[in-house]
Amino acid sequence: MRKVYLLLALILVGALPGHVCAKEISVSGEEPVKVLVHDHGLEAFQMFMQCIDSANSYVELCPCMTGGNLLKEMLTRLDKRMHQAPLLKTYLIIQPTFIDSEDRRILAEMKESWPERFFYVYTGCPSSTNVLKPNVMEMHVKLSLVDGKYFILGGSNFEDFMCTPGDVDPEDTDSPRIIVSGIRRPLAFRDQDVTLCSVSLGKMLREEFHKYFRMWEYYAEHFWFQENLEEFSGKVPEMPEEVLEATCLAFDEHPDVVSVKPSQVRVIFGGPHEGQPNAITQEFVRLIRSARSSLHIAQMYFVPKKEIIQGLIHAVGKQGVRLEVITNGCHELSPSMTEAYAWGNRMNYFAVSFGEHTSLWKKSFWQGKKPNALASFYEFAIRETQLHKKCMIVDGATFAIGSYNFGMKSDEFDYESLVVIESEEVAKKALKVFEKDRTLSRKVSEAEIFSWYFHPLHHVIGHLQLNFMPF
Repeated sequence: MRKVYLLLALILVGALPGHVCAKEISVSGEEPVKVLVHDHGLEAFQMFMQCIDSANSYVELCPCMTGGNLLKEMLTRLDKRMHQAPLLKTYLIIQPTFIDSEDRRILAEMKESWPERFFYVYTGCPSSTNVLKPNVMEMHVKLSLVDGKYFILGGSNFEDFMCTPGDVDPEDTDSPRIIVSGIRRPLAFRDQDVTLCSVSLGKMLREEFHKYFRMWEYYAEHFWFQENLEEFSGKVPEMPEEVLEATCLAFDEHPDVVSVKPSQVRVIFGGPHEGQPNAITQEFVRLIRSARSSLHIAQMYFVPKKEIIQGLIHAVGKQGVRLEVITNGCHELSPSMTEAYAWGNRMNYFAVSFGEHTSLWKKSFWQGKKPNALASFYEFAIRETQLHKKCMIVDGATFAIGSYNFGMKSDEFDYESLVVIESEEVAKKALKVFEKDRTLSRKVSEAEIFSWYFHPLHHVIGHLQLNFMPF
């Protein structure tokens, strides 16, 4: 009977046997890691397409959500290159949310044309094992590689409305792709990625990619989900030695490429199989605690685990760190879907600015108190465009970017990635993009922070989003 109770307890906390330590990837040696910080998602996509044009051995794509004209362009470029490079093989992991019948048709045709050289798998949405917090587990990692040497990490989904510059008002559209499950999507996204080049780091990232590929391939053929990635390790298609000589001139000759030592780059993967605490959450907490002068955060959501909010409160209130946050609000320019989480964001503006969350009935106590001037909040303000970034700059010296949202789902349920680059030169380029994003946003006033928090309806909605938002 004790064994039965123990098993039930393990299920309730989501800690079933088979959980493994978090995966952190770093390399040593003399080979530099080259880094290119992109301004927006479409720029990153275009760079990756140019890398495909020079591929010879493998293209391994995990763009997460994809579809539409961008998927068609990817497949067209791949088809052309596979005719030119007779040994080239392609693996594609697709989160099918925005895949329509036309997308399925062209994928099937590509497979029919290259049955031994083109492979793709759709990811699913298996239910989590935590009955106290019902949700689904999703593949949210964005990781794509060319010849195991050039690779992209960040937040962009290679889909028509999700991979855009996001810095000008988008045109209206009557495309059927804009409505999904009865919900109108934003017309554009503002996102960010980095492209890197390293044979040794790419080799290790290929191992992670193929674990994911085989995990979702397994799930497509079985009624149950094996969530432990390590069960699928050890079978990576062999990369020829010629990869050392692979070149993509568009990247290699780009004037903004920065070379850093391998010890300055770490890639962290997290997922539901690891249980709590989440490795990427812990890395953000560590980076925030390490800050001594400044933190610049650009995040789609600002409703993270309490440890992150507490870390920011301490950094601003005790360490004297200047904090700037750009996120989404729900004003007249915002896409309608931001209303599902923006009031939660706004509750946390108050907590960081005033040092704590407080009860609604204590308004009179806080009346007249001044927020901490070191904390500034901005809400993205390009019409019908959603900020989709997941990045942070620490002390102008470290840049962290990936797929991990400041929200509950990334912490507990989804497969995510984060690359941390400790380089002042890289951070400087990232800060330039952040400063541009700030000009595309509106600053939240002290009066707004206070009035939003103590408005009875907004307070209730905001705290419901903080505690129960499923994203």
